[in-house]
Amino acid sequence: MVRSEVVGMLSVVQYLALGVAALMVAGIVAVMVLARGTGEDITGVAAPALLLAVLSLAVAIGAGIRRRRRIG
Repeated sequence: MVRSEVVGMLSVVQYLALGVAALMVAGIVAVMVLARGTGEDITGVAAPALLLAVLSLAVAIGAGIRRRRRIG
């Protein structure tokens, strides 16, 4: 019983982390498109968002690995 709950929770964590990463990347692309041609530097916005996207991907990978180990 507890084992299936843990696997379900890890699946939720994995999909949420992937969703956060996708939203961050979409936000970076949107800011880049909006700032194109204005001469503004978007590094202050893009760098933290990219860091959060990478960290979210790391969490998703970790949750996926742990989920597969729990299933097998």
